Amino acid sequence: MPAARRPARDWMSLGWLLFLAYPVAGFVLQPRTLAEGVWFWGVLLAFVALYVASQWRRGGDDAAWALAGYAGGLLAFAAVFPLLGAAATSFLIYGSFLVGNQPHRARALGFSGLSALLLLGLMFWYLPRWSGEPWAWAVPTGWALASVYMLFSTYGMHLGWRAREAGRQLRLAQAEKERLAADAERERIARDLHDLLGHTLSVIVLKSELASRLAERDPARAAGEIREVERISREALSEVRAAVRGYRGSGLGAELARAKVALDAAGVRLTVTAPLSSLPPETEASAAMLLREAVTNVVRHARASAVQVSLTSGPGGHTLTIQDDGLGGQAPEGTGLNSMRERLRAAGGTLERDGRQGTRLVAHFPAVDSPHPAPGREAAL
Repeated sequence: MPAARRPARDWMSLGWLLFLAYPVAGFVLQPRTLAEGVWFWGVLLAFVALYVASQWRRGGDDAAWALAGYAGGLLAFAAVFPLLGAAATSFLIYGSFLVGNQPHRARALGFSGLSALLLLGLMFWYLPRWSGEPWAWAVPTGWALASVYMLFSTYGMHLGWRAREAGRQLRLAQAEKERLAADAERERIARDLHDLLGHTLSVIVLKSELASRLAERDPARAAGEIREVERISREALSEVRAAVRGYRGSGLGAELARAKVALDAAGVRLTVTAPLSSLPPETEASAAMLLREAVTNVVRHARASAVQVSLTSGPGGHTLTIQDDGLGGQAPEGTGLNSMRERLRAAGGTLERDGRQGTRLVAHFPAVDSPHPAPGREAAL
């Protein structure tokens, strides 16, 4: 999965720069001197640099950047207004747009209101100059509408900031929840291993020491102690195997249920295209591990909206396909997928990844004779 790719919002933010066509047109449609050209294009490029930096940054104080964007728009307006007149209004609108990208709604609307009042004041100041012109009504009307639009754009940008912040907080909470769940699982495993093996290993050590001391004085009793050590060791091995089977989960069906919970929390739709086939235990454990790794990657990296899972079986083995509609790409695989690929290769299977349209994982598991096949199950997702 790609680890570093700019979200669509970053690229969409560049689209708003198209509205700079108004001041550009206002400048190039009139004859200008060289000094005026250097001044205008310098101001324009400086504002564009500030705008891109504020939209594409990662981290930093949102309120500080919002005020910097507002100040940049205001200064650009003041710098080019003598050259452009009404066409310079775009910079005020940009400033009002940028100042809304912060947590303080009242502050953002206050600064935007100052820009609106400034524009209305200029409108009334220049109104006598336009009287008598056939277009006299158009410019004041446009400036008045721009003043209202600035307030709406500020509020809309603030709502967007709140939505992004809520999403960020949700992701942090989900990550914390996963971390706490992992810590709890580690503590459970440590506790189980202590309960299973702590006392048993202590008994084995004591009996082994006793058998060592009795080896020369009472060989028969020493042999009995060694047989007891063997019996206790076999019981401990059985208990450990039973515990490991419990750690491996309840198979592919249970893993699908956990995957649905995780994907639902991330806003991703899970679809299982057909009833699940019965699988041998070892194959089912590997398929469940691959599904878990794939879902983890989708939630963390893919930015997908849907995931499709299918499992088919035939004489040659079983094929598990996991397809998402996310970013895709051919970035280097992480440790999880590399481990699964090695695991499948060791068992005679294969794992293929295609990142051209989202990400598609196709795992082929070779046919394995199983004396106790799992019963068939219907996907209820």
